[in-house]
Amino acid sequence: MTRTLRCYAEGRDGDWEAICLDLDIAVQGRSFVEVFNSLNEAINLYSESVRALPEHERGHLLDRPAPLTLRLKFLGYALRTVLGDHAAGGHRHQFTLPLAA
Repeated sequence: MTRTLRCYAEGRDGDWEAICLDLDIAVQGRSFVEVFNSLNEAINLYSESVRALPEHERGHLLDRPAPLTLRLKFLGYALRTVLGDHAAGGHRHQFTLPLAA
């Protein structure tokens, strides 16, 4: 079974950040492609580390959402995108990544 993780990236040329909203993992880089790949790698490494733990310790480590303020920020950007407001500057991408269960 695969779980779908909600992720978000924003930035300008040379200055990007991406966060997994479902695991509260964040990365920085110079381009969207770089943060996308880095976040995917960070999620995979985190997942491998958690899976190495005893089963009774895994549950809360695979379900630790980002703070409410970050999730609300993401929601605000998502709503602006739907409404066609692209004047805020910079670039934003919403995407999902798989997490094998």
